Amino acid sequence: MAFTENLKLKVKKMAAFRCCRCHEIGVDIHHIIPQAESGPDDIDNAAPLCQNCHDRFGANPEKRKEIKQMRDWWYETVKEKYGDKDSEKLGEINDIVLKIQQTQEGQGAELRELTQKLDLKLEELKESQPAITPRNVQQIAGMYISATKLGRGVYANFHCGKCNYSSAFLVSDTDVCPHCKTPIS
Repeated sequence: MAFTENLKLKVKKMAAFRCCRCHEIGVDIHHIIPQAESGPDDIDNAAPLCQNCHDRFGANPEKRKEIKQMRDWWYETVKEKYGDKDSEKLGEINDIVLKIQQTQEGQGAELRELTQKLDLKLEELKESQPAITPRNVQQIAGMYISATKLGRGVYANFHCGKCNYSSAFLVSDTDVCPHCKTPIS
């Protein structure tokens, strides 16, 4: 048996939908003690890890204690940062993020098709005017930042055209790109 969907969601919320090791967004819920070794499907055996950390450290028995310690520390850090007073708001935000992710999964084919069309048009433009690159096209159009604002400092589908930084979900104390500091307008 695997983790229940409710348990996975609870772990993701406790971790602010971030990896307990590298803090990247987009996590899978990992069995600290694998099911093959009779690891239980409970919250104490669950750790939020991104795919990279899961691949690099998840199967290493020597990293189990470290993963558990990082998970516990990350839960405390998230609780301090967002506190209990914002748990309802964070829960609502997380519900919205889940809906966005589900919508994105459903629209994946359409999004890939539009991306291919955009790439073709940019290539055509580049061929006709070699001095224009995809980056200056964005600068000319004045579209450095593309994001859906969910609240103060909270964005979904964040993309900075200036540095090409992207994030499905961004929570920031400042209204600037976390990578290149371009203002979000």
